[in-house]
Amino acid sequence: MGKITHDLLPKQRSRKHNLKVEIDIYPYATELYEELEHIGIINRVKEIPQLGVIKVAKRLAKTRYDYIMLQLYLHQMIKNHLQGHLRLTYNNYVAAKEFRKDYKYIKKDKPSIGDILQLLTIVYNIGHFYNTFTASRAVTMLASEDSAFFDMVVGASTSERFHEAAKSILNSKNYQRLHLLNSILILERCDQAKQSVSLAMEILYAYINESTLPEDSKLKYAFAIFRNVRTVSYMAYDLQIAETPLTIDLCNEKAMILLLQELLSEYNNNQSSHHLVQSTTKLLDDTVYNENSNAICYYKISRKMVSLITKDPSYTSTNYYADLFADKSSILNRTHAHKRDYAQSQILKLTFSGDQRFLSEALLADLEKINNTRVGYYDRHSGEQTILVSIKKNCDPSTKIYAAFKAMKCAVSYLRRIADISSSDVRFILCTKFFLFYLFDENPVVIKPTIDREKCVICTRGKNSRVKELRSLLCASVGTEDENHEVEFLLSQLESDSINDTSITLPASILVYQKDAVGRKLCEFDGMIIHPMRKMDQVVFLEAKNRNEKPAFGKNCLKEKLDKFPIRYNYDDIQIVSCDAYLKYSIQ
Repeated sequence: MGKITHDLLPKQRSRKHNLKVEIDIYPYATELYEELEHIGIINRVKEIPQLGVIKVAKRLAKTRYDYIMLQLYLHQMIKNHLQGHLRLTYNNYVAAKEFRKDYKYIKKDKPSIGDILQLLTIVYNIGHFYNTFTASRAVTMLASEDSAFFDMVVGASTSERFHEAAKSILNSKNYQRLHLLNSILILERCDQAKQSVSLAMEILYAYINESTLPEDSKLKYAFAIFRNVRTVSYMAYDLQIAETPLTIDLCNEKAMILLLQELLSEYNNNQSSHHLVQSTTKLLDDTVYNENSNAICYYKISRKMVSLITKDPSYTSTNYYADLFADKSSILNRTHAHKRDYAQSQILKLTFSGDQRFLSEALLADLEKINNTRVGYYDRHSGEQTILVSIKKNCDPSTKIYAAFKAMKCAVSYLRRIADISSSDVRFILCTKFFLFYLFDENPVVIKPTIDREKCVICTRGKNSRVKELRSLLCASVGTEDENHEVEFLLSQLESDSINDTSITLPASILVYQKDAVGRKLCEFDGMIIHPMRKMDQVVFLEAKNRNEKPAFGKNCLKEKLDKFPIRYNYDDIQIVSCDAYLKYSIQ
């Protein structure tokens, strides 16, 4: 085969670095900054890694302080160049009643939206543990499991407003907002006579309780700007370390102004720019913050923190702020080893919507109880929750198969509880592929649709339902004569089975590829049936031969395929039906 050599980038725009900028800090933010510096919080923030436990090359590492400064710089850029594109400018004043009816400013100087944004940018970030969200998740996990610890966190302040906010965040296990409680506790230790401290406290409570603000609230508008700038900031920093072809050039001021204008302008259709940001943040979710194998590791660290805290019999009488948050050597702040004793090549990843959270949390708890599984979870910025499952690395093949089967069974059981779930929901496909990967000796599996363009895995309950689904597919079939015959044989096996339980049917070709040879196919199965709720004969292998001679040919073909894997079976158990064959196999 011939080769063509071509330089795709004969020239490329040079990129600057070492972006040193001057940021104007307004009087309110200056006063607060100096107060935080006085009590040691600014120095602490300068030490906290922006990404917590996530390992980053030293030359690319950023701190939470860097993150604050970048946001302040972008706000300055907006104020200097985009005021005319905003509904409310940064100079627009905010009345005290915007926070609450009985709140009054200590001084006569009303804060502007610009003041609000600078203060929020600072206080939003000061409440992180050194291990950031991994430690915050440990706190929410322990609080959900131990009412005494829950009360200890809630009781970290005497403020009734703090109690309400803490109960809300802990009850919803919202570890992505727990650091805001820590920020409030820091502000309580500042000089309360300073208006910047009082104002920062009101801003935080308003942000936590944003859903109660009127739609036309100036604060609500300011918070929307804050979130957009915060998102652009972490995108700009974290794309530098992500395994993606995308970057944001912070040194290109014109390009940055254009991006911010597209996101914030009242005169543009912002939909496409918001889609771009949402897609990029999802990319970062999957490649940096919660890459599959790492996400399980980070969850294990959270779980380890919980275990270490509870080892001390008197842990519920410790001081939450002083002993767990402020102490740099506390369990929530110290460095923990990254342990990966699980398979990283095949991880089951199931995402649930916000209103399905009660199911996903119960599923996680049950999956964690299965022997030889390793689990994790993370909350997405969209409100969704993603559950991750892997199998312990140093297990024998039969143990892995059984663990994968139990994990699939557990997941399917919970998915079936979703009222409006489709029988061909993509999560059923993911569960099935996870199990088949281990059943076929950890070789890659592709499930290829045949008689339908999209449906290849169907999960139903009851004989009539599964028979009806397959008949419907056959009536609208786009497959070949041989493919139709394969599904007809699968249908005949379902019709002869009278048990009304949950089953997974695969009216498709199951392609198994050799793990150490890219693109080399080991074999292909002509459909399959899985009965996850049964105690025996849970898997039915099928071999369909659209012919009228040599009945044993199908049996021998099925044997030849099964012998490529460590699947123990008796040759005589392979049953012949006309020229087709099937084997019922038990997972034990």
